[in-house]
Amino acid sequence: MANPIDIGHGVTISFTEYNGVIVGLVEEHDSPAGRCSGYVRFRIPQNDTIERPSWIVESMDPLTLSPSVLCTTCQHHGFIRNGRWVPA
Repeated sequence: MANPIDIGHGVTISFTEYNGVIVGLVEEHDSPAGRCSGYVRFRIPQNDTIERPSWIVESMDPLTLSPSVLCTTCQHHGFIRNGRWVPA
């Protein structure tokens, strides 16, 4: 996993790869209990065999995903639009 990228509002992302293809990212954010994180799996052919939630990559550069990202642990919620975190 590469070095975290700061996308604003205390949120960082680190892309994950499988066989040289970016397949998702780890998103970390501040929460009342400290740092919290979750995995965002991209809706791409390489992930078709996995029955889990996935996000549509509207653009890789700048990164834009849909739908929004919601942390099921602390309820941190927002969008990744134009490479930045946009609080919901």
